[in-house]
Amino acid sequence: MLEVSKYIKDLLFIHDCVILPGFGGFVANYKPANIDDNLNIVFPPSKAIGFNRNLSKNDGLLINRLAESENLSYSEAEKSVQFFTEDIRVRIQRGERVVLDQVGCFYNDRRHNMLFEPSKELNYLVDAFGLEQIDLPKLSLSAEEKIRPAIISQAKVRTLFTTKRLWYAAAAIPFVLTIALLPMNSERSFLGNEASMGMMEGKKEITEKIVQLKPVISPPEEMVIFEPKLTKEVKLDELREGRFYLISGSFTSMKNAEILKQELISKSYPAVIIKNKNLYSVAINQFDKRADADQFKKKVIAKNSKAYCWVLKK
Repeated sequence: MLEVSKYIKDLLFIHDCVILPGFGGFVANYKPANIDDNLNIVFPPSKAIGFNRNLSKNDGLLINRLAESENLSYSEAEKSVQFFTEDIRVRIQRGERVVLDQVGCFYNDRRHNMLFEPSKELNYLVDAFGLEQIDLPKLSLSAEEKIRPAIISQAKVRTLFTTKRLWYAAAAIPFVLTIALLPMNSERSFLGNEASMGMMEGKKEITEKIVQLKPVISPPEEMVIFEPKLTKEVKLDELREGRFYLISGSFTSMKNAEILKQELISKSYPAVIIKNKNLYSVAINQFDKRADADQFKKKVIAKNSKAYCWVLKK
């Protein structure tokens, strides 16, 4: 039996959703960089991998990739995926933990509900390639630095409140109060004079005074979020039955599909967006014959050897 999990892993780098027909879909969502205060570690941005059992209809993505990589026909690749899915289902029912390498683990809880635990070994966000987690330095005082302020404060308290100092403080209180009241009286007279002079200056000078306000930081909801935004409403392109579409990517989000479409159009490809089951697929081009689609696919790969696309028939 073929190991299908490695092809699921490869596709998650390119697509937001990879469906295992009859079983469920692996969904990748963007996760920004974050700091773990307990571990003092900064984690780079990544793709959070989840699993949705409702996305079980075959979209052809995984089967086409398997057929091309293993040099199989579509029906042979489809059977291999079915065997792989059935094997996972039987092992979970036996109470085993089924691990898909660098993707995640399936298992049943006590109530026999299937759960998915994503793997943390691999970052599927291509834009974060080469970024690693950063260990923050721990800032802590040594034992001597913690004890020293306590000793000094205790020594000050002992020397301050001696008998002689208390007598001196009691004798000095009336003298200190007398001196403290003098500046207050002089300050009041100064303020009174200043107020009277201000009345003589007129309203013009008063209105010319500018009040300096402290700058206020905008609330978090007004901060710019790092994600592409569209300025116009996105519409699906007209879908024609019996045509062959050369698919470049499939997304659960219509906005992500529109971004890829505009990128392909900027490279002179007549890209369109079509509804493919529960996903939005971006087609590089569309054809009436399968041979024309395969021929155009070879031209695309010849321009970019790392490009991946597959043919979808409607």
